Amino acid sequence: MRPAPTYDQCLAETPLPRRVLGIAAIASTAVIFDGYDLQALSYALPKLIASWHFSPVQAGLLATYTFIGLFAGAVGLGALGDRWGRKRTIVVGVIVFALFMGTAGFARGYTEFAILRFCASVGMGGVLPGTIAMLSEYVPVRRRARMIAISAGCFTFGFMVAAIAAIVLVPRFGWRPLFHLSYLALIVAALIAWLVPETPQYLATRRMFDRALAAVRRLYPAIWPAARDADPETFFSGPKDGKIQFRTLWTRRYRRSTVALSLLYLFLQFVVYALDFWMVSLLVKHGLSLVSSYSYAIEQAAAATVGGFAIGWVLDRVNPYFALAVAFAAGGVCLTLFGFATSLVALYTLNALAGALIIGGQNVVHTLVMATYGPEARATGLGWALGIGRLGGLLGPLIGGFLLRLDLPFPVYFLVFAIPAVLCAITAIALRAVRPPLTANTELKYVI
Repeated sequence: MRPAPTYDQCLAETPLPRRVLGIAAIASTAVIFDGYDLQALSYALPKLIASWHFSPVQAGLLATYTFIGLFAGAVGLGALGDRWGRKRTIVVGVIVFALFMGTAGFARGYTEFAILRFCASVGMGGVLPGTIAMLSEYVPVRRRARMIAISAGCFTFGFMVAAIAAIVLVPRFGWRPLFHLSYLALIVAALIAWLVPETPQYLATRRMFDRALAAVRRLYPAIWPAARDADPETFFSGPKDGKIQFRTLWTRRYRRSTVALSLLYLFLQFVVYALDFWMVSLLVKHGLSLVSSYSYAIEQAAAATVGGFAIGWVLDRVNPYFALAVAFAAGGVCLTLFGFATSLVALYTLNALAGALIIGGQNVVHTLVMATYGPEARATGLGWALGIGRLGGLLGPLIGGFLLRLDLPFPVYFLVFAIPAVLCAITAIALRAVRPPLTANTELKYVI
């Protein structure tokens, strides 16, 4: 007798309904605001320094406070995403960062701004892990890398929106309106609270089978007949004891993968946020105008968004560990060459390639986290990885600030930033070697 199909098996054979695509669009809009708010500080920084006369080290400390908040939000709200649900934590995160970031535009001095920025960053830290965990459970495994690439690509698209807003607003109106725009994210929070349901997989892990089946009926009419006639205990995969704890990440099955993922995110976000935070200031120091420097930031963000989509498409077809390792190593080479480039064509080309390969790779590296952990611990696992990554994001801008004080030659900065990119490539290969033992429910498609 043929065994009854599971939720994942039914999902793999069903086209994505329009309702699910609409949910993805709304949730991804929250991620755009998340990326916008994170990056807005970098584009406002030259004006902030001119207004309040603080040092590069103090500017680096602003990034430090930001990433401490991001760490707290990613780990804390990420874990709550496996307890409260993905939807609630996304809504809470968006409300927190929208209110505090918008209010930061009224700050009267460095200390007041730093406090508001820290509070906003706690909310920012929780949005991405909740959104990725939610969207990864709405789509079949074979489309997961592309969906994660789209969602995380919206994060870097938010960088580009922030750069465009900076070009339009900062020269004419100053830096404050750049932060006031964050209040618009409250509209997105209301839409998520009103229109987006919780995922069936999450509800099943909390043993809310009636709600899980109701969500299947509402979202996936094509698989409702199979869900209606199946035993919920077997239809939905994953543990269903309702107990989600951090120590799950450190069990024998996940321990080595958790360490490898932590190192990968640490190195990756070091280089990503060092570039994001200091690129404009480094180019201004190198002799470019502020508006010209913004154009490099826009190009890098656009290339990262497109690169993330392209790499996500590749990851659905080849071994993801080796593909990401190649992308990170090649991105490190491009960064090194960028520091020595002299022509505008070379600068723009290498800048775009570095953005596509490194930041674009960051957009889809979350696929490995979703493949490593089961649905009962995905938001916790991603929150932990992103939280550790935020420590790298903290160190990148801080070390960049100290390097600027040393007044080093222009190529040295990018050589330093290239080193962790190469370490990302090495760690991606190591992660493949220590992945959890394969089981019948293993969701990672390519295990060469």
